[in-house]
Amino acid sequence: MTLTAPADATTGSLGATSPSIHVVIDRCAGCQECIVRCPTQALRMDPYTWTAVGDDQRCVGCRQCERTCPYAAITIDGPELVAARVVLATTHPDNLAYNRSETRRSITTWHEALDEANRCLDCPDPTCVRGCPAHNDIPMFIRALRSGDLDDAHRVIRATSYLPDICSRVCDQAVQCEGACSWSLAGSTPVAIGALERFIADNAPVPPIAKAWADTTPSARVAVVGSGPAAMAASAELIQGGVEVTVFERDEHPGGLCRWGIPDFTLPEPVARRPWNDLAAAGVRLHTNHNVDADELTSLARDYDALVVATGASVALRAPVPGSDLDGVWDATQFLQAAHSALANGSPLPFLENSGLTDDASCATKAPRVLVIGAGNTAMDVARSARRLGALATCIDWMDRRFAPVRPDELDEATAEGVEVRFSTTLRRLIGEGGRVTQAELAETVQPKAAKKPKVLVAKTSRIPVDMVVMAMGYRIDADVAKLGGDVPVARKAHGLADRRWVASGLLANPAPDAARNQPVGLLALGREHAAAQAAYPRRDRTWFAGDSLVGPSTVVEAMTQGKIAAQAILASLTHQMPGSESIDG
Repeated sequence: MTLTAPADATTGSLGATSPSIHVVIDRCAGCQECIVRCPTQALRMDPYTWTAVGDDQRCVGCRQCERTCPYAAITIDGPELVAARVVLATTHPDNLAYNRSETRRSITTWHEALDEANRCLDCPDPTCVRGCPAHNDIPMFIRALRSGDLDDAHRVIRATSYLPDICSRVCDQAVQCEGACSWSLAGSTPVAIGALERFIADNAPVPPIAKAWADTTPSARVAVVGSGPAAMAASAELIQGGVEVTVFERDEHPGGLCRWGIPDFTLPEPVARRPWNDLAAAGVRLHTNHNVDADELTSLARDYDALVVATGASVALRAPVPGSDLDGVWDATQFLQAAHSALANGSPLPFLENSGLTDDASCATKAPRVLVIGAGNTAMDVARSARRLGALATCIDWMDRRFAPVRPDELDEATAEGVEVRFSTTLRRLIGEGGRVTQAELAETVQPKAAKKPKVLVAKTSRIPVDMVVMAMGYRIDADVAKLGGDVPVARKAHGLADRRWVASGLLANPAPDAARNQPVGLLALGREHAAAQAAYPRRDRTWFAGDSLVGPSTVVEAMTQGKIAAQAILASLTHQMPGSESIDG
């Protein structure tokens, strides 16, 4: 430890085996920000100079002091002292045909769970909580796990999340909680928060939902349109708050994207069904096969005490290219719904009737060819489902691989299962015979910088044979629903100066760690906070929007959080409206 400006050649270097704390006395103002945030008590105040003093023997190199010091008075030299992260295996069946078994493995033993839990620093101001859209108290549920109490761990998670078994499987933790972990911000490997959450959910039942009104008359009636994550959370919060909840869902089964949009090999059907089984048992009234149009939304707001619009971003984007109207050109929603049923029933999918996986190379060449436009989460799900239905699958994305927002784990899973993924490639047109698509004309693209839009190289084109094309380029909100919501979708972007607590946390000081795929985790988290706050405000009379209906395509955990916020706002508004309740003015 030194109390001088930058370290000299004899103190920390690339060959250092332990961290070394350096404090620039002339810069230290004695504010104690570093001391209150150090998780290992490696810093204290010198009572005579009233400056920070470090203890190298206690320092683990997490660099929280560096990130939180408002005067840049502290630097840490040397490595991060953290154990290796648990290795989470991914398995792929030898025979993919109609195989729906889960491929992503999690922590399976208490020994592994405790080893990983012990990597957590239990930070005084945990940035991982800010990175989690639901604000799960991650250090607290890890403490419960360390003590061997799964029920207490569930209690902690349940305070903020209704879907721990789902979120732990489908969340992109790398750009959320794990990307905001102190170890990630320090340049090391974050705690496997998602795997620990899944260990809890898989090894102890998720607690049931208890309605507050039991056999008494509920205080009010609220309608919810949609049944995805936002609707699930809103319904659970409302029924626990003493409200009668009626849900309207256009599909035959509830669950939205979680039910049909995420394949069983990522989210097993029993796990996807669990929330609605619990909601039904708690008394939520569900009407399926009921499509609510814009006019009925208005009447529901009039007939019920409040309305939650959680219909999702249901309109699939399609590439505006010649030939997109040919038979055999599907959107991702259409494909995933059909593929879900086909895989469950062991039946072929239309346009893929001649499919069949075989070890015979000559037969493999006869397999139908599916071209997927896009290379994001949905595109990978489409391609991997197509492989299980016996097709050859190719994904194309016009972005350069260096800048494409694809998750590396999903890309690895897809390629391991035989999916071909071509980056820097775009679709120019589709060609057909007899009204059915038979070829796709592709063009190469070039993208020198992430901020630059890819440029299409029209001189570099090629054609490939296709039997089916699936547009998996994303979704948007239905125009009629958006009109009712006013200025939706709400931008997930914060404005003005960040709150002092966010600045002091250090999350914004190192916003793009390697573990987060160099994504600005701090700014992303702050933007999510801004958007989620909008869920508390009605968009029109007695009508709240949540999830994709509010912000456009979002993640399961974001939608869940917004549904809960909207429900809490409704409960607060109903309380003020109840006879005998105090007015806002007191």
